[in-house]
Amino acid sequence: MEYKKIDKKGVTYHLIKTNRFKIINIVLFFTKNFDKKNICVCNFITNTLVYSSKKYDTKNKMASRGEDLYGAKVSASYAIVGNCESFAFTLDFLNPKYTSPSYLDESLDFFYEVIMNPNVKNNAFDKEYFEIVRNDTIATYNSIKDNPNMFAGIEFSKIMYKGTPNEYSTYPSVEECKKITPEELYTFYKSLFDGTYKVDVCILGDVEDSIVDKVYEKFKSIKSNNNKYKFMINHKYDGKVIEKIDSLPYNQSKLYIGYRLNDMTYHELNHVMKVYNTILGTMNDSILFNVVREANSLCYSIGSYVSKYNPALIVYAGINKDNYDKTIELIKECVSNMSDRKELSRLFESAKKTINTYLNNYYDDMMLEINNYYNAEFDTVEDVETLRENINNVTIDEIIEINKKISLSTIYMLKGDNN
Repeated sequence: MEYKKIDKKGVTYHLIKTNRFKIINIVLFFTKNFDKKNICVCNFITNTLVYSSKKYDTKNKMASRGEDLYGAKVSASYAIVGNCESFAFTLDFLNPKYTSPSYLDESLDFFYEVIMNPNVKNNAFDKEYFEIVRNDTIATYNSIKDNPNMFAGIEFSKIMYKGTPNEYSTYPSVEECKKITPEELYTFYKSLFDGTYKVDVCILGDVEDSIVDKVYEKFKSIKSNNNKYKFMINHKYDGKVIEKIDSLPYNQSKLYIGYRLNDMTYHELNHVMKVYNTILGTMNDSILFNVVREANSLCYSIGSYVSKYNPALIVYAGINKDNYDKTIELIKECVSNMSDRKELSRLFESAKKTINTYLNNYYDDMMLEINNYYNAEFDTVEDVETLRENINNVTIDEIIEINKKISLSTIYMLKGDNN
């Protein structure tokens, strides 16, 4: 693999050359500091642009054109990443060496059409398709309560991350959806290209350097700012533990327990915590699984994950509401046992093998590679082999020491009244 970083009039191009894939990925990233007022328009933009364009003015026409181009596909997403809001517009298409000399230009034309030539009339998105997107978005929001995992995660985040961008979900409320107009959406759409956002273009595949010039020529009207955004959130939280229980008519209850990661170094957060979390709640033989589920039969499912940019350790479980107190007691005990050398020694090498197996997947996942180079614009990012080496050098003593920097913050349960 070969990587080049190229500046083209303020837009940063990331050229990642690899012959592992028969397809090429091109991603346009737009990034700036998070603004909660943008949640609704950001959500609408990603859905509206891939629904129809000026030339392909129905969803069927757009899909048909993609099929004509050997399955080329344009997708869009919006995410809240630490302190930032981020758009990703992606083109996946077959490497032109397997098709025809004109195929690259045709694929780029398709990408340009979807992103840069939207279905707009009189400075407003087409009202018919705008209403379809609005109704779909409202339906998605209304369906959140039908998904207890999603609903509980959203409600937990409102408490755990209060005062930061992570307290918000990317799903706008019904009221927000009803207020937005096609004219307002088009005004916001134009801000993507006028320098309001930092723009990164990632190109991955078996390509020549000349592809950068082709992509630049196609999208050269896009302006980028030079602001130095950071994903990492530095926020002072209240030290007291918050506990909340909500109720809905589910058959199962969802429990979330959040721990703050306090004053951790880069090595602790990015290397030691990966091993810590794998032992605690990620691997098949994790402490949480063995103690809470296998030994005590208190949950249907259990695991843990680390929030990197808003440093936290999250334990989640599907339980019966009657097991609430006992499950919390055992989870606290499991976290405390992460200072038990004997227990850590039993799982330590298996945890590292689990992580190394996951890291091997990096080379076969195009978006993992692309995101690694994109994230490096906003955070300290190691190449995968450096990351592997640093993780393999983590010691049991470091895991024991890091447990002193973990403190309980939030306990939330979405109680299933039907169980």
